[in-house]
Amino acid sequence: MIEDLGAVTSSLRLECDVAVVGAGPGGIVLALECASRGLNVVLLESGGDAFEPDLQDLSEAASLDAAMHAPLSLAIRRQIGGTSVIWGGRCVPYDPVDFDVRDAACGASWPITYNEIAGYFQASCDWFACGRAVFDAGEIPGLPPSIIPGFHDGEVRASSLERWSLPTNFGTLYRTRLLTDPRIRVYSHVTCQRVICDDESSRASRLECVTAAGARIEVGARSFVVAAGGLESTRLLMTSRGPGGGPPGGQSDKLGRFYMAHTEGVIAAVRLCTPSKGTIYGYEQDIDGVYVRRRFTFSREFLRREGLPNIAGWLTNPELPDARHDSGPLSFVYLTLKSPAGRFLAPDAQRLSLTGERVPGAPYGGVESTGALSHLGNMGRHPVDTLRFIGDFGPRRFLARGRRAPGFFVRQPGNVYPLQYHGEHLPHPESRVALSEQLDATGRPRLDIDLRFSDADVEGVVRAHEAWDRALRDQGVGCLEYLQADRHDAVRNRLGGGFHQVGTTRMSAHPRDGVVGPNLAVHGVDNLHVVSSSVFVTSGQANSTFMIVAFAVRLAEHLVDDLHRQHSLAATGSR
Repeated sequence: MIEDLGAVTSSLRLECDVAVVGAGPGGIVLALECASRGLNVVLLESGGDAFEPDLQDLSEAASLDAAMHAPLSLAIRRQIGGTSVIWGGRCVPYDPVDFDVRDAACGASWPITYNEIAGYFQASCDWFACGRAVFDAGEIPGLPPSIIPGFHDGEVRASSLERWSLPTNFGTLYRTRLLTDPRIRVYSHVTCQRVICDDESSRASRLECVTAAGARIEVGARSFVVAAGGLESTRLLMTSRGPGGGPPGGQSDKLGRFYMAHTEGVIAAVRLCTPSKGTIYGYEQDIDGVYVRRRFTFSREFLRREGLPNIAGWLTNPELPDARHDSGPLSFVYLTLKSPAGRFLAPDAQRLSLTGERVPGAPYGGVESTGALSHLGNMGRHPVDTLRFIGDFGPRRFLARGRRAPGFFVRQPGNVYPLQYHGEHLPHPESRVALSEQLDATGRPRLDIDLRFSDADVEGVVRAHEAWDRALRDQGVGCLEYLQADRHDAVRNRLGGGFHQVGTTRMSAHPRDGVVGPNLAVHGVDNLHVVSSSVFVTSGQANSTFMIVAFAVRLAEHLVDDLHRQHSLAATGSR
């Protein structure tokens, strides 16, 4: 059942086994997993089915560095489906090295092992419909082993894969199941303002919420799950009342700290001396028809020995606005995205960065256009390539039923490709969010955001590129060519975040070191859980969405076991 409570003006009390705040991928998967195991679930969503600017404004920060952090209106969505509505679909897990205690990651320590969460990767793949949980080209029949002919894996690996989801909007894909599952009640246009905990029992007792029309909604449950996104989950804990009156999870002073994003951008191009037809520069489809993309990565041993942050890289397109790329297809894409139709073809952040606007946390942007005439000239000089691209990519992206092409790449003359990197942002306690004195329309404090990067983040990206360059040269297949002389400045100029919101309710084995425990329960409140990228201890090279769903499936198993155990104990006591 999905019910819109936006117009409700009278108070209401709801009861269930599990109350979930937030109908993004984590909340939807958790709700469906719990319901399939016999639990009654209430799923609350602040928005509705469509984007609503007034509701979206509830997430805007009171303060942030606009040069360092993307506006939250570009980065997240308050609606059923959450940020999956504007998500590109990239599915990639964390690596074993991300769970190692490393000096490079400031000694950050996960309270679980890689193997514990890796057991849920296939379940996550199933929810994303991205095929089998295999992320190495060498393990998939029919795929060439490397990005570059003749390149062999060693300390630098060229066989790593990322997968691409069939659905990118969980609100659309799983709507029928949410509507028809008798154990799930979804309520839209309900904004959760506080979690209230009892001092006597040290347990969460209810959620205090408000409808769009101002009515008060209370939700009672045996267990509560905050799945409101990376920053909104943290904000909700900060505005809630834990045992003793302070915010739940606030006993360690870690709530809101260790805010991480990723390092991302392009500072070099790969010049290859191998046959250009053998370069795997774009997307492939595996034996199941799932789109995959190759990446350059490093071995676990190399990262540990060299003290490098985890990082990945892949071949990409030149910046679209600069017509000196002399590509008819790229100029066609640029002009299309700049046209009035562009806003219907790509999420705002992607569209803006691809067309030259600087968006913090996006790999592209900040490049001035050479002018529409230059782009029309490219199309005129290369009409066959342009028409072939339109006839090939257009149907695969916009007309395909089911799995569609996740993006486009164009073969580059001279076998020279920009190298896009996506790397670990190292945890730092002063990179943080805090409540401000400014209130949103519901009366809740907005966030002050202070996202910080360090010299170690910059140095890690530069050293990774040096290692990639050595490997290409040593194997005689190519080299890197840097786009500007000062590599460190090139990295600094690309620093920013806001799209991957990691670390502000970090997991820990002991309450003094974090906010939630190994099973995602808030320390000191054993029936209040968080499933969000905010619980991640390190940011890794991976974006967050795939791992959030893996943790949601794991949490659902724990909740079912815990609630069944409570039921058994209660039944035993009653006898």
